[in-house]
Amino acid sequence: MFRLLSERLLLVKARHGVGPSASSSKSINLWFFHGNSSLKSISHSSESTPTDSKSLTVSYLTSSCGLSPEATLKASKWFTLKTPKNADLVLDFLRNHGFDHTHIAKVITRSPRLLEFHPERNLKPKMDFLTRYGFSGSQLMKILSEDPMIFTRSPERHIAPSLEILKGIVGTKEDVIEAINRSTYLLNSSVYKKRLMPKISSLRDHGVPASHVTNFLLMHPNMFCTWDPNRFRTSVVKVHGMGFNPLSTRFVEAVKTMYIIKSGWEEKSELYMNLGWSEDDLLSAFKMHPTFMQYSEKKIKRVFKFFVGELGWEPSSLSGCPVLLSHDMEKRIIPRCSLLQVLLSKGLIKKDMKWTSALKLSEKRFLERFVTKYEEEAPELMRTYQYMTESKGTKAT
Repeated sequence: MFRLLSERLLLVKARHGVGPSASSSKSINLWFFHGNSSLKSISHSSESTPTDSKSLTVSYLTSSCGLSPEATLKASKWFTLKTPKNADLVLDFLRNHGFDHTHIAKVITRSPRLLEFHPERNLKPKMDFLTRYGFSGSQLMKILSEDPMIFTRSPERHIAPSLEILKGIVGTKEDVIEAINRSTYLLNSSVYKKRLMPKISSLRDHGVPASHVTNFLLMHPNMFCTWDPNRFRTSVVKVHGMGFNPLSTRFVEAVKTMYIIKSGWEEKSELYMNLGWSEDDLLSAFKMHPTFMQYSEKKIKRVFKFFVGELGWEPSSLSGCPVLLSHDMEKRIIPRCSLLQVLLSKGLIKKDMKWTSALKLSEKRFLERFVTKYEEEAPELMRTYQYMTESKGTKAT
């Protein structure tokens, strides 16, 4: 287009006796671009806007949105802010709905393109819909900060169907809100057909009561929303084949553990058997407390070293009480065992007393039964025990 207009201007000059020399052609082209204000704007924009927009984007994400340098660099690679006008409206909208500096930084870090959205048309309908459903302001800030992509979903086509399906599973609006507070994946309608419902079917097909499924969904929604359905079903089949009672709440806990450790089951089994357990010990312990198979090799070896190596217990004693593997060594196991040894040396407890029972007690019940009960016979117990627990048991070793 520019070339055509230049040629026409040269033709006009020629008619007035000006020849089409190189110098005249050059002067005409210069006049055309620098004498026309609208084209000057176009020329300037085409040459300098990318650099200016990049600088504006980086500056705005850092200063106005509070993004870290790393987050700004990542966002600016695929997002360019051409003008701050709309972005300012988005930030004002979020602030007016209670979002503080931290919330805003999270939202824009996870979805910087929200700065291009129209607040009234794109953001407000989602906020209003969820508010009407029953989400409080603080709950909305939490879930939208964690998953700002909710702002991109249609209330009618995505959010409402998700809420309806979830309510049909868990029963009440209050439970729906509780579950979504734990996992915003539940506001994505595609999750239900692809991941959540197949897992629920796997559990129900193997006799797990609906109430257990619901309770586990409320406690571990991400497990239902993100885990692979086929591998989940395989875990269900394995647990069922091990003789777990599907009516027990431990059934689903065992499925969760089996899924998490995957091929690590053989390695953990070998570790426990090398430490003195039989296959029967292992299966018995797994049925009582499935999560012990998730603990690290370092933690497992330390527990066995303390109970078997230092206290002289039989390895099978731990298989009869695998929950001990879950307790903190410094804050619970070592201080309590040290105190029980003091009581035993003073003849205040019997040699055949089951220490596993004492170690499983709540802190309040343990103090009542083994500390305050013997204040007269051993007044130093409380002070000694408090010192050991406050110092994380380091003095008890």
